[in-house]
Amino acid sequence: MFLNLTGIFLQLTQKIETPTLAIIISSITATIFIITLLITWKNVRENTKATYSQLLRGFHEDLTNRLDKNSILKTTEDCQRYANDYLNTIDQIAFLDIHKKIPVGIAKYLSRFFAYGLIIIDWYDHMVGEDFNKSARKNWPNYFLYCQKYGITPNPDDKLPKIMLDYNSLQDKESKT
Repeated sequence: MFLNLTGIFLQLTQKIETPTLAIIISSITATIFIITLLITWKNVRENTKATYSQLLRGFHEDLTNRLDKNSILKTTEDCQRYANDYLNTIDQIAFLDIHKKIPVGIAKYLSRFFAYGLIIIDWYDHMVGEDFNKSARKNWPNYFLYCQKYGITPNPDDKLPKIMLDYNSLQDKESKT
């Protein structure tokens, strides 16, 4: 059977002129190349969407887990660690966004988390008593650049954990023991 196909192919090619045969073969090759290119593009696009989805889910889970830790805050050190960890996380996301390592939409989706960070910085500045705003700008420059770039402002509906709001009384209680 294979010999029959070979024979038929040879008979057809003998009747076709060489330039015409070259055009036919080039056209078939180009068509195969274009189909392969489209399939590859579609697969890359689907993989990229899946990667972005995983990345967004990971950032969201990490930030949500950080927020969930507010229920276990017991000491002033816990409050400060909570604030620092939260700000470290959003600074990392801001760094990736500023350096175009993640899609713009991911960081914009997380903008409410960035707004909450401004509330934490304000709390730190007022409650801890140091000029935290200056040191925060040194420690988390990407975060501040991100907030400035996208016009992030604190959301009045966001509230800090009660223990952080009662920081001064907690500090007094710890100093007496």
